[in-house]
Amino acid sequence: MSNVLTALDTLVAFIDTQDFNMASLATFKSGVDYDPDNIFSKIISGAIPSYKIFENEHVLAILDAFPSVAGHSLLISKVKRATIMEFTEIEAANYLKYIPKLSQLVKEATGCTAVNVMSNAGYDAGQRVFHVHFHVIPRRKDDKLFSNPPPAKEMISGEAAKAMLAKMKAK
Repeated sequence: MSNVLTALDTLVAFIDTQDFNMASLATFKSGVDYDPDNIFSKIISGAIPSYKIFENEHVLAILDAFPSVAGHSLLISKVKRATIMEFTEIEAANYLKYIPKLSQLVKEATGCTAVNVMSNAGYDAGQRVFHVHFHVIPRRKDDKLFSNPPPAKEMISGEAAKAMLAKMKAK
């Protein structure tokens, strides 16, 4: 009962914000199909075992079965969507609020100096399991796991920025 009341309080607080509108309840179509038979659905249902860090009505946090480095963890949504782009604002809020908790647990447990928090949304971005999940990967100076892409050699022009902003705001 207290979970229901907490959820209702969260919803009422959200609705009271000035950013709320009915569009926040709509979902975006990313073009990626959700496969209800994916491995994360099976892990959530208990059909496949996992090394569980924590779980609640919104998320399941587990150790990655094929970690890049010790402590590599996953935060898996219990909402059945292929990519984060398809979440409503409420679904995203209920999922993403657990990223800090998992990141802190990973950092404390591994003694790493930093973490990467990342999600691949779509095949071309590297996603292979089409169920929303974020990786929390422990990092250390010079660990050579991977690096971010280099920035452009020149700053974005005002013309290019305005053109992109116009495209984004048109939606």
